Amino acid sequence: MRRFRLAVLAAALLACGSAAADQATAIQAAKAQPRVIDAQVDNSGNMYLFVKPEKIAWSQFAAGMCGVVKPHQGRIFRMRVIEVTQANYSKPPASWPRLAEADCSR
Repeated sequence: MRRFRLAVLAAALLACGSAAADQATAIQAAKAQPRVIDAQVDNSGNMYLFVKPEKIAWSQFAAGMCGVVKPHQGRIFRMRVIEVTQANYSKPPASWPRLAEADCSR
């Protein structure tokens, strides 16, 4: 019984490690895109893309970014575009004003 528990624990730790690695490669892919200054992922599967203020169709941009990170299988469910000057790091990311948001879970 004890060996079984250790095997389950080891499998869970390996699964968590691969998810974090997948998110790291997804962040790298997002940062490599034009207009993206920085990117980060929270524990709920939201990716925050920090961009300069420009007049473009941010909703389409967010939807396109879902396609960029999808091959990485990093469990990213929502793409949120944030103007870099509006990101207040002393507040939780969910309270930051968004330029656009897209559902990546489809």
